[in-house]
Amino acid sequence: MLDSGFSFEPPSDEEIDYEDINSDVEDEEETSDVEDKGKVQKKTQSPWDFSSYTESVADEHARRSTTSIDEKISKFVQQRKPVDMVPEKDEDGEDDSSDSEPDRQEDFQPEEDDEVPTTAGGRDNKFFSKADGVSFNANSFLDLHLSRPLLRACEALGYTKPTPIQAACIPLALTGRDICGSAITGSGKTAAFALPTLERLLFRPKHRPAIRVLILTPTRELAVQIHSMIGKLAQFIPDIRSCLVLGGLSTKAQEASLRSLPDIVVATPGRMIDHLRNSMSVDLDDLAVLILDEADRLLELGFDAEIRELVRLCPKRRQTMLFSATMTSQVDELIKLLLDKPLRLSADPTTKRPSTLTEEVVRIRRMREGNQEAVLLALCSKTFTSKVIIFSGTKQAAHRLKILFGLAGFKAAELHGNLTQAQRLDALELFRRQEADFLIATNVAARGLDIIGVETVINYECPRDLTSYVHRVGRTARAGRKGYAVTFVTDNDRSLLKAIVKRAGSKLKSRIVAEQSITKWSQQIEQMEDQVASILREEREEMALRKAEMEADKAENMITHRDEIFSRPKRTWFVTEKEKKLVANAGKETEKGSKKKVLSAEEAEERKMKAKKKREHERNLPRKKRRKLEASREMLEDEAEAGGNAKNNKEKSGISLVDLAYRRAKAAKGAQKAADAGRVVRKDKKGGAKRSSHASKSRPEEMKELFQDDMSEKKQKRTSNGGAKKSSFKSKSRYKRR
Repeated sequence: MLDSGFSFEPPSDEEIDYEDINSDVEDEEETSDVEDKGKVQKKTQSPWDFSSYTESVADEHARRSTTSIDEKISKFVQQRKPVDMVPEKDEDGEDDSSDSEPDRQEDFQPEEDDEVPTTAGGRDNKFFSKADGVSFNANSFLDLHLSRPLLRACEALGYTKPTPIQAACIPLALTGRDICGSAITGSGKTAAFALPTLERLLFRPKHRPAIRVLILTPTRELAVQIHSMIGKLAQFIPDIRSCLVLGGLSTKAQEASLRSLPDIVVATPGRMIDHLRNSMSVDLDDLAVLILDEADRLLELGFDAEIRELVRLCPKRRQTMLFSATMTSQVDELIKLLLDKPLRLSADPTTKRPSTLTEEVVRIRRMREGNQEAVLLALCSKTFTSKVIIFSGTKQAAHRLKILFGLAGFKAAELHGNLTQAQRLDALELFRRQEADFLIATNVAARGLDIIGVETVINYECPRDLTSYVHRVGRTARAGRKGYAVTFVTDNDRSLLKAIVKRAGSKLKSRIVAEQSITKWSQQIEQMEDQVASILREEREEMALRKAEMEADKAENMITHRDEIFSRPKRTWFVTEKEKKLVANAGKETEKGSKKKVLSAEEAEERKMKAKKKREHERNLPRKKRRKLEASREMLEDEAEAGGNAKNNKEKSGISLVDLAYRRAKAAKGAQKAADAGRVVRKDKKGGAKRSSHASKSRPEEMKELFQDDMSEKKQKRTSNGGAKKSSFKSKSRYKRR
C-alpha cells in the first residue's frame, strides 16, 4: 500500500526559520534519568502535561459546592489524637516503635501445584508480508531521515538513540506501508508512529485543510498523553494542528475544534462516532493515516463494533498502523479486516520481561486474607515509600485505600472511573510532579501511561490473566530504568502464579512481611473504621444533594428553554439499544462456547481443584441437606436426559395417525359418558336428536368401539394374570390430617 490517500506537495522555496520559534516552549523541565558520572546531564522537557486540559479540581468543587476527599480526610486527621498517628521516623530513617523488624526478600520456591512445564507455540504469519532487510538498530535519529524540526524536538525531549521498534517502524511508515507493531512496554511505541506521521504531514497540501490522521486509544488518559506527546514533537512546526476528542470534556469545544479541520485527531472511539454522526461538517473523507494504539485493550473493552463503524467511514486508500504490547486472536482478526499486506514488526517477544525489572510475590494465605490492607500499609510504610502505583481490582476498593492512606498520613492520589475527568487528570499530574507518593488506580492506568520515575508497581488485587499482569508491571522499569513489581497472590490465584513463575523463571523473588508490622497496622485500621464510615457517609450525602440540584436545574432549564431544546435534532447512534443487547448476548454465548471447546492445561487444573473443593464441601454437609442436594441433582439429570431424547427423536411437524386415533377415541368416550349422565344432549346438524344407526357408523364411533375393545382385552389379561390383586398405588389423601 505504497500510495497514500492524498498527494504530498514538495516543500516550497520559502523555508520557515525554525530558530525563532523557540519562544513558546514551556518552561517546565525535568532532569534526565540517565546517570552517567562522566557526562554532564542536560535538562530535558517532560513530554506529558495533564494540567492544561481541564479546569482545576478546586474550580470544579467550587462550581458544584462540594469538598474534595483530601479536605474530608484532613478534617478527621486534625480531630484525631496525636497518639494515633503513624510513628515518626528518626534521623536514620527507621521507626521509633518496637516493630523494627525489616521485610525479607527470598528466592521464590514454587510449591508442587505451582510448577508448570514449558510449552512451545508459534503463530501463523502467512497473512503478513515478508519483512526482509528490516533493521532494528540505528545509531541516532539522523539515520532515520527525519526533518530538522523533528530532530530538534527529539533533542529537546532527551531522545538520543532510537529504540528497536522506532528504528524498524519509522523508515517503513514513511513509505506508506501498513504496519502491525508489537514490543515490550516502555519501548517508545508512541514516538514510533508519531514521528513518521508528522514527517509526512510536512509535505501535505496546505491549501486544502482536512483531517488527515486519526489516532484511536482505549482510555482517556492515554489519549491525553498521546496528544501532549504530539504537541511536544511538533513544537517547532507551528502549522500542524492537533485536536483531542474524548468523553468527560466539553462537547461544544471539541465540535468547534473539529470544524476547524485539524491535521491530527486523537480520540476515543465512542466520542468520535458521536461527533461524526451528530456534528455538522465533520467527516473523514480525506483521512490518510489511521492508527490504533493498544489494540488488544480496545477489543477487550468492547470497542469492536465502534472500530468497525469507524473503519467503514474511513476511505479505503489509507495507511493503517496498529500497535500493542500483546497480540491476541481477536487482534489477529482485526488485522485481517483493517490492514492491507501489512508488515509485522516484533521488536521483542510479547511477554519478555525487562532485564532491569525485579518481580516479587507476597503470598497471602487464607487466614491472612482479612489483613491484606495491613500487609499493603506495612510494605508502603517501610519498604516502598515513594513513586509507587498500586493497582486495585474495583473502584470501591481503590477509594477505600485512598481514605486509609490519607488517614495514615501518606500522600496518595486515586485514579478510577468514579471520578470526573478533571479529577483523573489532576491525580496523574500530582503523581507526575511527585506531590503524591502513591497512585491508587484500577486498570484505567494499566495501559500506555508513561510516568517518568515510577519505581514500584504493587498488584494489590491479582490481575485476571498474564496479559493484564504484563501491562501493569510495564509501568515501571521503562527505557532501561530499574523497577520493582510486587504481586499479592492468594490461594485462589494459583493459575496466574504459575504463569508468572514460567515468565520470570529463577529471577522471581518472594517477600516476607514482618509479623509485628502487620499486627500494628491491623490495629490501626480497626481504629480508623469509624472515620472511614463517616467519610463515606458524608460523600453519599453530598452526592444525593448534588443529584437533587442537577434534577432541579434540569427541570428549570426544560421550562425556560423548552422550545430551543425540542427544536434541536435528536442525537443518533449507529446501533439501537436492542441491537446492543443482542450483540452482547451473542458475545456471551460465543464466549461460553469457546470455553467449552478449548481448555488450556491451567484452566483444566483450576476446574479440577474447584470440583474437588466442591465435593469436600458436600461431604461436610448435614445428612438432610446432602440428600436434598443429591435428589435435586438426580432430577436435573433426568430432565436433561428427557430433553436430549426429545430433541434427538424429534420428527416432522404434525400428529401421527396413532395419536390422532387415540385422541378421537378419548373424545368420543367422554361425550358418550356426558350423554348417558344427561348433562349433554347430542344433536345432529338439522337440530333434531341424533339417532343411532348401526348400518352406517361414523369415524369417531368406529374408533370408539376399537378403543373399548382394546381396553376390555387388557382388563381381561390383567385379571387372568394377577387375579383379584389390588393396585399398589395409594392416594396421598391418607397423609392428610383427619
